[in-house]
Amino acid sequence: MNNSVRILFAAIIAIMLTGNTASANAADDAKSFFSSAEVKFGTNDFKGAIADYTKAIELDPKFADAYNSRAAAKYSSGEKQGALADFTKSIEINPKSADTFTNRGSVKTDLGDAQGAASDFTKALEINPSFVPAYINRAALRLDSGDKQGATADLIQAARLGNTDAQEWLKSNGVSK
Repeated sequence: MNNSVRILFAAIIAIMLTGNTASANAADDAKSFFSSAEVKFGTNDFKGAIADYTKAIELDPKFADAYNSRAAAKYSSGEKQGALADFTKSIEINPKSADTFTNRGSVKTDLGDAQGAASDFTKALEINPSFVPAYINRAALRLDSGDKQGATADLIQAARLGNTDAQEWLKSNGVSK
């Protein structure tokens, strides 16, 4: 191999290694901002949390958990439409998160989209049939719409999975599992 080819080959390898290092550093930095945001979220500093989640997303645009958590912070600060958009983006990146579908369903419920909420809760249960929060939220939605039979069925499932609130509701309403 002649010297110019070797130099070119070495330069290409160096660029590739630098690119991988930069990518790894960006992912590590994104995780650092995410951790900082989680602390801020835990102390109800929603504005600070949103800023740090946003930085994490800028560094790693495929960071589904950062979108999910930023959505929760936006929701907690009253930004329901922003929360809905972030939950949707998180689902686009990771369509197998029962938690994110349930979270988005809760926002849809608050925004008056009962049909969309029911669809999200049902999708969460298709992903994870043991995900109690989806049963509880769908039961509440069904109760609000007058579907006591559907709500009872969801609460029976939640009770079978060990949810004591569902067990108490069933007991107080004379429903045996």
